[in-house]
Amino acid sequence: MDQNLQLYLLILFIAVVIISQTLLISATGTRAKRSRLLKNQLNLIAESGNAQQQSLLRKRYLDKLSKTEQWLETTALGEYLGEKLSLAGLELKAYKVVIWLILGMLASSLAVLFFTRNIQMALLTPLAVLIAFSLFLRQKAEKRLSQFEEQFVEALDVMKRALLVGYPFTEVMKTVSEQMPPPISTEFGKTFIELNYGVDLKIALSNLAHRNPSVSVLAFNSAVIIQKETGGNLAETLEKLSSVIRGRFRLMRKVKTLSAEGRMSAWILMMVPFVLFLILYLSNPDYITPLINSERGSTILSITGFSMFAGLLWIRKILRIEV
Repeated sequence: MDQNLQLYLLILFIAVVIISQTLLISATGTRAKRSRLLKNQLNLIAESGNAQQQSLLRKRYLDKLSKTEQWLETTALGEYLGEKLSLAGLELKAYKVVIWLILGMLASSLAVLFFTRNIQMALLTPLAVLIAFSLFLRQKAEKRLSQFEEQFVEALDVMKRALLVGYPFTEVMKTVSEQMPPPISTEFGKTFIELNYGVDLKIALSNLAHRNPSVSVLAFNSAVIIQKETGGNLAETLEKLSSVIRGRFRLMRKVKTLSAEGRMSAWILMMVPFVLFLILYLSNPDYITPLINSERGSTILSITGFSMFAGLLWIRKILRIEV
């Protein structure tokens, strides 16, 4: 029982740390409401384009695969996971990730069953692995998007200088892809390839925003499309846009600094019960063991865990300030 309890506490501690890290510490978390608004705007931008053009790079990728791999990649699960992997910046085949994930869930479940002899915990282990993998993809995507937005301001300056020299817009995209580091060089390189293959400018910019769901990219797309339809000085527009985005970043850093105390308080409130439980168990196991073994104790622990998770979501809602 002692080994089972220690393993249970270890798994519970890791799960709480992962969830807390994802929900509270992330400074650039994707907001569901903002994502819906971005998708609606992108659909409005792309609705006049050709659907066949939108999947040009996807078709080129699928053409390199075998028939079986194409079928696996074009399933609903393959398309969904492929999009998530793309947002995370992972150049992996979706079907291979699914296979390795299934093998990992089976192996972890068998390992837990072997060490704990607990069937319920072994059945819950695959779910924990799946949640951990989802959180990993989300964290990678947020980190990549944050890096992309930081580089995007510098990319606007590079584009402005290239436009002042007299480069056409297509060469401007190529210049950014050659002079900037990843991930922004990779994304602008994809857009340059699409434009070279004859994809409409609206569709190419819409694809850029779909791969990088950011308010800054959406503002850039609007500026370029409006300039194309009505005319004007695009270099001057990009300079003003760069200034606005830099001001937004300054405000975001200020908000993050002011909310640091609240995030630290949330960390302490989440960790105190586990630390106290561990101290009591190590100092006086007979005092805390009935809480684990008895039915009433299990009920109390379940209610406590649910209440802590609800409090975590509430603190997250308070600390989540839109900029």
